[in-house]
Amino acid sequence: MGELDGRIAVVTGAGAGIGKSIACALASAGAHVVIPDINHDAARQTAHEIEELGQRTLALEIDVSRKDQVDLLIDMTLKEFGKVDILINNAGTSHPTESILDLDLSYVDKIFELDYKGLYLCCRRVGKEMVKQKSGCIVNISSIAGLTPLPLVMYGPMKSAVNMLTRILSREWAQFNIRVNAIAPGYVLTPLIQDMIEKGQRDPRALIEMTPMKTMLDPKDIADAAMYLVSVHARHITGIILPIDGGWMTDGGWAAYRR
Repeated sequence: MGELDGRIAVVTGAGAGIGKSIACALASAGAHVVIPDINHDAARQTAHEIEELGQRTLALEIDVSRKDQVDLLIDMTLKEFGKVDILINNAGTSHPTESILDLDLSYVDKIFELDYKGLYLCCRRVGKEMVKQKSGCIVNISSIAGLTPLPLVMYGPMKSAVNMLTRILSREWAQFNIRVNAIAPGYVLTPLIQDMIEKGQRDPRALIEMTPMKTMLDPKDIADAAMYLVSVHARHITGIILPIDGGWMTDGGWAAYRR
């Protein structure tokens, strides 16, 4: 018997990286998992791996920044499974580390639409179902960029907004037995980060040097935290922003002192 037997989870952006790792972890614990991703082939690959774990799944090509597609996602989930117990808002993207004076303005809309609006729409639509059933658990994937100033002039503020929305919804929905938390990862070696490294947009040596534990994270590290937050062991935890960053947030001005 798995800890999440019979639970229905929706994991956005689960075609790769953190989302895929979380989706497979949930399935390993007994959950049936819906996989919405803008890359349908990637969604189907994740769905195939979930089926190999013995769980039912549904792979959908979905752009979560569009309300009509979010409605379609949840309508199809309800038709197939009848409910939504868990929502993992993972879909997101980033941009080059450039000054606000230089960053292409196209990123303003792109980051807002996916990293904040898409998450907002999913919380809103799934929240309506969870309020009806008076139960549910939402985990938003934020970032340490929403907690400390990094040279990410759109991504950072949008993740800060995700953190505040998490806290607001946790308070509003606590009366309905709905828990809402966020995970704020440090630098995780996902396909997105790997692509940025290859394009010269991130320096892995500098990132590792700035991390007290001297390593980049693995998607499984975030999946393990998500598994805890959706489990019965976290039944009294709501409204938290949990950094998982190898100690990045502890550094402060430490590096300025000779050791």
